[in-house]
Amino acid sequence: MEKVASMILNERLDALGESLDSIGQEAAREHLLELAALESSILDAVPQAIVGLHKRRIIFANNAIKETFGWNREELIGKSVTLLYRNQEESEEIARYFYSTLKRQRTFVNEFYCRHKDGRDILCRMRAARIGDRLTERRIVVTYEDITEKRRAEEELRRSHQQLRELSAHLQSVREKECARIAREIHDELGQSLTALQMDVTWLGTQLPAGCSHLAEKTKRMEQLVQATIESVHRIITELRPIMLDDLGLAAAIEWQAAEFQNRSGIECHVFVDCRDDYIQKDLASAVFRIFQETLTNVARHSRATAVWARLTQEKGVLNLQVTDNGKGITRKQAEDPRSFGIVGIRERVSLWNGCMRITGSKNKGTTVSIQIPICEEARE
Repeated sequence: MEKVASMILNERLDALGESLDSIGQEAAREHLLELAALESSILDAVPQAIVGLHKRRIIFANNAIKETFGWNREELIGKSVTLLYRNQEESEEIARYFYSTLKRQRTFVNEFYCRHKDGRDILCRMRAARIGDRLTERRIVVTYEDITEKRRAEEELRRSHQQLRELSAHLQSVREKECARIAREIHDELGQSLTALQMDVTWLGTQLPAGCSHLAEKTKRMEQLVQATIESVHRIITELRPIMLDDLGLAAAIEWQAAEFQNRSGIECHVFVDCRDDYIQKDLASAVFRIFQETLTNVARHSRATAVWARLTQEKGVLNLQVTDNGKGITRKQAEDPRSFGIVGIRERVSLWNGCMRITGSKNKGTTVSIQIPICEEARE
């Protein structure tokens, strides 16, 4: 790096001018030489490749140039920086970008493809800065950080996340279809059998002879048990797949779920719905309904609320669901806790539809869950 030290030294001596006498100049020369040697050592300690350019020719380079590009720095001194790029055309394009940008600002950072000595393409994060305050002599220093493997790992991670999201979406769809199938079978088989059994028990009660009060009482209890079983079956069918979600659409299903929640929990649930079901895909309707269900479940379990306000609206290609309670509130730590599986499940369902979710809360002032999911505002056939 002697050339680096010499260049830095000459720069600083020129700046000193002739204001110093010969003794002062010699002392300054020794001091500046020490500083230049220190700075050249610092350059070699930097892990990124560094080159200095004068009119696009390399005037110095640090040791890291070997690791990044495969060139010994001695091989590059005096050569065109084109050696580090894939071809002349790209080199010219990068040069134009460099110099035009450095006219407006002293430094900048960008990413470009470069060329290793062995012919491999490598992606580099490049930081360029002017040497001195003026760019008229076209002197700059550039650092090169090879980020090829980093980008490859990020892309692989992105693909992996995308595959997991697609798998999750598929599993959600399969689960909803399986729930619908089981609900239909329970309704068609068990539901019909229980209804027939209820009719038979009722008929049997009418055929008992007078005076058999104990048999009549037993028959009545059997009828009540069958009726309770039928109601349980209806509840299970509804939880598996609400029939009205398929028959009447998301808006009606949301209103029904709110009424069911209020009756079951005793928490007032006020609902406002303003959306068109013919714009909402069947799978999306299922996802939003399940999100609403899970949100109400969290309210019942954790909020200590006495009232809930829910809004489902559609505006400018976005489906909005907002659920607010007047409970104890939620902290940021609780909202981001990976063990909060209800919230994690809601967030995952939202992300599958490229939506966004926000949870806010204040102590003793309640919690608000806001969901926005983009939709295509073209009526489904």
